[in-house]
Amino acid sequence: MQYVVLSRQSGGAYRVEECVEAPYVTGTARGDIFADPEIIARNLKTLKKKIKNWDGDVYAGIQSKDVLLRTVELPRMDMEDIKKSFRFEFGNFFPIPVDEAIYDVALVEKSKDGNKASGNVTPCLVAAVKISVVENLMMAAHDAGLKLSGIEPSPVAMLRCLMGPEPPAGFNVYALAGLVSSVIIAAYRDNGIVFRNTTQAFAKDDPSGENASDFTRDLLSTVKFAATQMRDFYPDAIYIGGYGLAANPSLKDRVEEVTDRPVVTVNPWELWEIRDGPERTYGWETALGLALGPMEV
Repeated sequence: MQYVVLSRQSGGAYRVEECVEAPYVTGTARGDIFADPEIIARNLKTLKKKIKNWDGDVYAGIQSKDVLLRTVELPRMDMEDIKKSFRFEFGNFFPIPVDEAIYDVALVEKSKDGNKASGNVTPCLVAAVKISVVENLMMAAHDAGLKLSGIEPSPVAMLRCLMGPEPPAGFNVYALAGLVSSVIIAAYRDNGIVFRNTTQAFAKDDPSGENASDFTRDLLSTVKFAATQMRDFYPDAIYIGGYGLAANPSLKDRVEEVTDRPVVTVNPWELWEIRDGPERTYGWETALGLALGPMEV
């Protein structure tokens, strides 16, 4: 668990007011951290004890394995009508019944000249999650004394963090080489097109380079799949961040060996000009993305 509070400084920089992390004890729930609201509340209370200035008003993220993200083409109409009508299309894209899910829809820009899709359809990003996941999180937050100002898919927050305050134009790929798993996102401007959670982890030493090779393979296959989801997709650059950069310094070189695209490493603390960060700076991408989301940037 991670908790970050940022304040906006003059000149556009940020300062860390609180930066706290604590282990999450799953108990009988094991890997399903949203299965039991009592266990969630117990962990949130443990985190709360470590925080000096608790105001109880937070933005929370839902991890990749518990939220589904799809890019789909939907009939062109007002957004409110798109959201209502998608209920009848939900089962064509997601493996859970619509009555057991919460979903939201956002428009995605399609063409590189900035125009929306022509014709009678428009590309949209849809996020869906089981109602039980959100309900359990909200019940636990209430029990722990938190006021949830918003809940967001963690990959979306991570993408915001890696893009920076001025997202690059055109098509790009963002990859987070994580401690226990990795996330790869194909994007157009500040819109995610394909979100992929992979099992590649960098928690252990990788002297053979196998993890780096598998990570690179997954990255390239994501680029190929994104081209099937959005016509003319070809990244202008590949941005890599996360713990894997520290654990495997050759990771950037491995990716550069198999692509003709520029490969850029990302340190979000420098990218966003965030001062007074923790000693270990890797691994905070999602928490920073959530902290930066509510602000005007």
